[in-house]
Amino acid sequence: MSLATIMLEQLSVARRIIEDGQEVVPAWRITTPEGTFLIFTRFDAAKPEQREHAISLISRFMVWKMATSFVLTAETWVGADGEDALFIIGVSRHERLAALQRIKRGDPVGFSELMWLAKHHVEDRYFELLPRGETEITAEEAAKLACIFGKNGELPAERLN
Repeated sequence: MSLATIMLEQLSVARRIIEDGQEVVPAWRITTPEGTFLIFTRFDAAKPEQREHAISLISRFMVWKMATSFVLTAETWVGADGEDALFIIGVSRHERLAALQRIKRGDPVGFSELMWLAKHHVEDRYFELLPRGETEITAEEAAKLACIFGKNGELPAERLN
């Protein structure tokens, strides 16, 4: 399945969540040789250290599982008025894709046309989350990561296939 197709699937899920009146929690769909995992990273936007902590853990998960690509779906604010939008990023070793879709709050909820962004809108830090070259995870770190991403861990990783 192409990265763009996965992004569109994730975007469809996020739109349904918004239509149901719920909050979109940042979701990482990570493809690895072991299969695909889904990890939600809920954090307080007023506490940037929580966001950085979650991204750091996601990065270590990707190294641990030898990730080949990921799709991040999140709700964000755009424009001077802080208008809500869905922002989705897809990254593999060979591609960087990003798209934005504005949310029109009301009854019913609506969405603008999907806008695909130029690849330079995907910050290098996202590309750098994927493991490159030789990487090493110690047995001790692997055990910690297994706890963090386990069923009752800080960031449970749900295997999708």
